[in-house]
Amino acid sequence: MDKLVSIQWLRGAAAVAVVWFHAMFLVSNNGLQAYQVQYGDIRQIGAIGVDVFFVISGFIVSISATRARSVRAFIGNRFWRIWPLYAIATLLYLLVRPDRLDPGALALSLLFVQPLGSATTVPTLPPGWTLLFEAAFYAVIALALCWRSARPLHERIAIAIVLLVLLGSAYGFSRPLNIVGNPIMLEFLLGVLIGRVWASGYRLPAWLATAMFAAGTFFILRDAMHGMYWDWKAESTLDASLSWQRFRMWGLYAGLIVCSAALRAPVPQGTGKPMTLLGDASYSIYLFHMHVLDLLVHRLDLFGTLSPDAIILAATACATLVGVLAHWVLERPLMRLATHWRARAPNPTG
Repeated sequence: MDKLVSIQWLRGAAAVAVVWFHAMFLVSNNGLQAYQVQYGDIRQIGAIGVDVFFVISGFIVSISATRARSVRAFIGNRFWRIWPLYAIATLLYLLVRPDRLDPGALALSLLFVQPLGSATTVPTLPPGWTLLFEAAFYAVIALALCWRSARPLHERIAIAIVLLVLLGSAYGFSRPLNIVGNPIMLEFLLGVLIGRVWASGYRLPAWLATAMFAAGTFFILRDAMHGMYWDWKAESTLDASLSWQRFRMWGLYAGLIVCSAALRAPVPQGTGKPMTLLGDASYSIYLFHMHVLDLLVHRLDLFGTLSPDAIILAATACATLVGVLAHWVLERPLMRLATHWRARAPNPTG
């Protein structure tokens, strides 16, 4: 599908928000008291970027799946889109944090399988915890593609996600149901439903789309002012202990925002090049920002006499810039190479 400018802008904003969140987290953990960390818990405004990504993924990937030539083609496309860059980012992260080297955990991380241990264990590259859910969503779509039925693909995906979440709830989200049956998977479902509406041709009038965006933003800010800090912890999502709360709050807010961006008519005009670039580079920004932040947090002296708040903003800018560079130097060449390989491969038949 052609890129929607508004969705690209939203992806860029979500990526930078996550970087900002982690910059605040690391700086405050090193004893620096920044005003933006103390005021309510505005860190969650950054953490909700993950939920926005999940809804956007449900929207984009489900539409792409309807156009896939086969299950094999779908899996191949998604693999080449996310795995090579993730593998490189994970291995490079070990140069920054050699203490995280565990061969078993590394092997499982590279397979998008949660490393052994408790249900809260994160992959070798910490932001990779979200890719566990992303990979689970792709697996659900692959199963839906294999399900021969007169039902539209979006309905098959929706039914599969709901059944898995019900199964996870019934069995206490024991592994691996803490991933494939996690209520956070319902955020992907929101994106799938938005994709279904988008594919039907229905569009929201500009005033309604603006109102939905404003409502989603208002609710996010309201919760941030109340300091609902517990929602943003990855561990409370991985073990599903607070996934229902996260979905009911952030998932629905993210759904409002993504729906307003995807279904708005007319489509926003203008290229918005800076935000479009951030949207294009959002995956690289997400994967590589912790490399930069983990380096900077041990060299805070480089920032001289800057205030803690200025350090957070500077670290966010540095990590974002490195992510954009990784997009140009690594991600784009890898995507071109993958396109070349797929073009040479025989057409799959099933």
